[in-house]
Amino acid sequence: MKKVLLLITLQFLLFALVNAQAGRDETLAKSYFEQGEIDKAAELYQSLWEKSNYDLKFYSPLYKCLLSLKKYDDLEKVVQREIKKNSNAPQQYIIDLGYLYSQIPDPAKAKEQFDKALKDVKPYEVAIRNLANFYESYRLYDYVIATYEKGGKLMKSEPYFSIELANAYMNKGDAVNAVKYFLVNLETNPQNEQLIKNTVQTNVNEAKLLEQLETQLYGKVQKNNSSEQYIDLLTWVYIQNKDFEGALAQMKAWDKRKGENGQRVLEIARMAQTEGDYDNAINGFEYVVNKGKENSLYFEGRTELLNCRKEKISKNLNYTQADLLGLKSDYLSFINDNERNFRTAQSMKDLADLEGFYLHDIQGGIALCNEIIAMNGVPNKLKNQTKLSLGDFYLITGDVWESTLLYSQVDKDEKDAPLGEEARFRNARLSYYKGDFDWAQTQLEVLKSATSELISNDAINLSVFIIDNLGLDTVATPMQMFARAELLVFQNKDSDAVATLDSISKKFPGHALSDDIEYEKAELFVKHKEFDKAIPLLDDILKNYKTDLKGDDATFLLAQINEQQLHNKEKAMELYKSIITDYSSSLLVIEARKRYRLLRGDKITE
Repeated sequence: MKKVLLLITLQFLLFALVNAQAGRDETLAKSYFEQGEIDKAAELYQSLWEKSNYDLKFYSPLYKCLLSLKKYDDLEKVVQREIKKNSNAPQQYIIDLGYLYSQIPDPAKAKEQFDKALKDVKPYEVAIRNLANFYESYRLYDYVIATYEKGGKLMKSEPYFSIELANAYMNKGDAVNAVKYFLVNLETNPQNEQLIKNTVQTNVNEAKLLEQLETQLYGKVQKNNSSEQYIDLLTWVYIQNKDFEGALAQMKAWDKRKGENGQRVLEIARMAQTEGDYDNAINGFEYVVNKGKENSLYFEGRTELLNCRKEKISKNLNYTQADLLGLKSDYLSFINDNERNFRTAQSMKDLADLEGFYLHDIQGGIALCNEIIAMNGVPNKLKNQTKLSLGDFYLITGDVWESTLLYSQVDKDEKDAPLGEEARFRNARLSYYKGDFDWAQTQLEVLKSATSELISNDAINLSVFIIDNLGLDTVATPMQMFARAELLVFQNKDSDAVATLDSISKKFPGHALSDDIEYEKAELFVKHKEFDKAIPLLDDILKNYKTDLKGDDATFLLAQINEQQLHNKEKAMELYKSIITDYSSSLLVIEARKRYRLLRGDKITE
């Protein structure tokens, strides 16, 4: 009995030693392969494969090694052995053999093996999918397609593998057929709409796929205009292409056909406004408003229409006094039609901003703000936003104490919110205007880590500006004068601001503020539509101060002038492109890229 136990123990130890050695060899082989010592890896994997009685886990790495070493005769023997050993399910190895022949290269023998695997596929879903996956591992997309097409026949359902066929055609780069099968799948599996959208969006050929989706869906909508799914997907395509005109056309038609309240049109109008396509946004809002006061979205639509028109003015250089007065009249009409209460408070606040910042009726803006703040039922956030505008208006009138008091009230009330950070930044900016640069810097340092990216960037920019122009200068006078000039600009005392800026240039010629002075004056000339005076200043900045802080701002402003005033498309594109290439870290890059592609005629934006 003891001899038997001893024998068993020895056998166990021997088995353990063999396995331990095999484990070390496997680790070593893997290491050789990863380090590029393929010949050493191949030798070890060959030994492991043979000693393990041809364990499949060593087959794949051995195949890769021998293929990499171009030892085609040795590799053919390995694959043929597996084919004989696994005669019931040899497709993987037949395809491996075919790929081996394709590398020799021997196209005829490769095709023979690939065709053989396809011919022998069994009429089971798992078998069909496995075979397609084997082909796909070698990027044999034509065979992947043939497998799924045959699989559909074997399963007696042509759409059965439609999503797989779409993906295969997509991987092949055939957008026409990829979209064809996506739509086949959508017909039988409407729940896959989001899957199709996600797949298209993440594909490298997104632009071609969207183009084909638009073409094929439009054809289907024309034939079957009652299909909500097709219209919804086509509208989505238009939105991806930033073609809000097309998206609105589809949703308007659907809204009329179904007698809806314009909700979907409203949503697209909002998207257009977010993307800066104000004309189409206004078109969408007007459609909702024109459905009449009895429509449930009338009030909402008209509020957003006025807001969009105001935003369009703020983002463009070519508005006129008539535009401002017309918008003011529409605001008053809307507010008076619906009474001055919490429902119209947002529009009253927007009108106050229009009065104060654009029409320069400061007292009118102050009166509206005070009315909103005293009103019952107005959300606290809107009241605080109104207080910020009111603080700005008091600053314009020169009442600095009342201004900082209002900013501080909002800061306290909205302490942990972006609105509180905005209030703190305005107080920091006020300290800068007053020439108290140390205190401004103290506040800006905290705001650099603000949760609001916009406030954080504004804080960083103002802080860097102060450091660059004051840090190495023992005389603070030029910076104090420049800050005072900026306050005068804020207060709409433009002629006084220009006089102050010119004084800096005369008293401190060649100062580091020279480009900032030129840019500030250029902005004032643009404000007064004196573009012929602004352009030389901007050109000089690009010629002599291109790498300074105002380089990207000057480039963008000059691009806007060329686009919106001079209608010089080529020059505007050149300048927008310069921002993208020369100022890659600028906050203006995203908007410059959008404007450049719009001028170029692109449909797709990143």
